[in-house]
Amino acid sequence: MSYRFLLIMAFISLLLSGVSGWIFFGEREQDPETLRILAYKSELIVAKKAADAGNESDITTYAKKLLYAPDVLKDEEKAWSLLQRVAKEGYVPAQVQIGVMYATGVGVEQNNHRAVEWFKLATRLSNDPEANFYMGEAYFRGLGVPQDYGNSVPHYEKAARRGHPIAQYIVGTMFESGWGLRQDLIRAWVAYKLALPFAEKIAAHEEGYNVETAIERVEALMNHSQLESARERLSALQS
Repeated sequence: MSYRFLLIMAFISLLLSGVSGWIFFGEREQDPETLRILAYKSELIVAKKAADAGNESDITTYAKKLLYAPDVLKDEEKAWSLLQRVAKEGYVPAQVQIGVMYATGVGVEQNNHRAVEWFKLATRLSNDPEANFYMGEAYFRGLGVPQDYGNSVPHYEKAARRGHPIAQYIVGTMFESGWGLRQDLIRAWVAYKLALPFAEKIAAHEEGYNVETAIERVEALMNHSQLESARERLSALQS
């Protein structure tokens, strides 16, 4: 009996149960959580089918969906197995995700030292912005390595140059405050401006990360000449 046949029969059964419920009990509003789980289950089916083809990107996507699924659909052991497989083959996004698992304690016991090992491996193999962002975070916050603002700078800057918005914001704060490098209000303003289109995402990452406020704060410290130079630099980067 084919998987497609089983899937079709399951769908028909679900449809008939819904129709019978409507006939006997009248039209009822669906529970939002039930609908969310059903929708996620459909996404998992599609993701698994893609992953079965063996593409590393699709396997990693499927593993992450299993990892962060609603509790009734979550399969951390399967996610770990899939990520380990492609990470050992050198697939950088899977290596980064394993590092994130260790850093956050999702699916494994929380361990910052193990997280840094995976992030370091990923940065050695590529210029992946996520890998560099997390290495910057490790040095900036002293997670798994001694706190060192200077060592965090090149990682944040690499991530920022490849379009990582949160890294871009943090680069701005470092130039503004002189953490790990020489204070430079012009470069701080430019970094914040580049991060501005992603202000909502940045604010969601951490409480207190406010791009608009940061721009206003830096502008208040700049003279007219500095502001003109900053605008010219931003225009050159965006052209």
